[in-house]
Parts: sequence; C-alpha cells; structure tokens
Amino acid sequence: MATTQRIMLSYNCIVRYYNGMLHHVQKHILDQLAIAESAPYGRLKPTSMDGNSFTYHLKQLLATKYISRTENGDYTLTQRGRTYIVHRYENASLQAHSIFLVVIKSGDHYLLRERLVQPLLGYSGFIHGEPKHDETLIEAAQHRVREKTGFDITLTVCSSGLISITHAGELQSYSHAVVLCGKLPSNQQFTEADSTGRNFLAEKTDFHSINLLPSCQDIITAIEQNTPWFELSYAI
Repeated sequence: MATTQRIMLSYNCIVRYYNGMLHHVQKHILDQLAIAESAPYGRLKPTSMDGNSFTYHLKQLLATKYISRTENGDYTLTQRGRTYIVHRYENASLQAHSIFLVVIKSGDHYLLRERLVQPLLGYSGFIHGEPKHDETLIEAAQHRVREKTGFDITLTVCSSGLISITHAGELQSYSHAVVLCGKLPSNQQFTEADSTGRNFLAEKTDFHSINLLPSCQDIITAIEQNTPWFELSYAI
C-alpha cells in the first residue's frame, strides 16, 4: 500500500537520521547522562580531551536541545535526548511503522487513489495516513479522507495487521496498518485530484488492469472474511 514504501519517514526514522549525524563525543555525553539524573561538566568530560573542544560539543547538544542545564549548573537529558537513548541501538528500518488505511466502498466499487508523487509514483491504493497523538484514530482517518476527497464519512475499524514489502531482496517497508472501513453515499461527490493523487472508483473485476499496490486485494479479502489480524509480505 501507499504508505508501506514511505521508507523511513516516520518520527523514529527521522530520529535515527539525526542520531547518525551526532559526533562520537556528543554520543558519549548522552550515554553518560543516560545513567544519571544529571551530571556536572567534570564528570562528562573525558580526561584526555581538550576543554575547548569538549565545550564546543556540549554547546552543540544544548543548541540542538538534546540536553539542558539544571539550576545548579549540571547537565541533564531533555525529552529529545531521552528519545535518542531509547532508539540508540535500534535499527528503525526493521521496525514496523504505524499507519491507517481507509477502505471506502460505493456499491460494488472501491475508492482508490493513484499516487502522483514519489514514493510509489503511478501506483494506486487506499487512502492512507498516520495516527496523531492529539486525535483518535477515527478522527485522524476522517480528517485525512476529508483532506484528500472533500467529503465527510463515518468510519469503523475493521481489521489490522503487518505488511512488509521487499524489492530485489531488500526490505523496503514494514508497517503495522489499522484498516478502517466506510461507505460512500451514492449521491456524494468527491475531489477527483490534487497535487499528490487522483481519486477514482473501481470494481474488483477491474483491479487486474490497474497498477494496484499488492496488498489491496488481500486487505479486501480480510474485510470480507471478518479477519481481525493479518500478516502480509510482498516482493515487488
């Protein structure tokens, strides 16, 4: 599906990108603060390191908000610094990334969206998005549908599962997808296209002639069979 090749654009993956940019001295400082509530300059500085060089790296961590100073002058991890520690030794490319997929029917037709931008340029699939911390899952999905189609719809959660896609033997994406279902009223008009995609209706009998993302048919089958959980894997 569309989001399954969004290739590391989730928050954790962005964190991993910036983690890789940290100097080894900065990583040393963060590792030291991971085992203490706070620590003074003298405890953090390697004895063999020049003071000016160490101060430079300390200021870099303060400027990028990985650490902060306490009232007594010690240093402590910020929320961003604690997030770094959580993901310090993880490989985000192998971890499932949470998304939602919205399967909308209109009679015997399904609402599909052709991607007009990378990744997956030219592929068609269900409207998709990512959960948000300040909205319920259904609210986030309804807002996404409204943003991409212009109409409001009632949605319910109908399935979920893991979806992995590989290409030439390499993992391209690995997602945990919550599937939401809804019905498009027969008299409801929808926005046909915007800068990122084109919306259209298609019957299952027409799927073979569409450059369809490989999971779409299996997801429809899971919905039809009331399957609460699925694990799907594809090579493209």
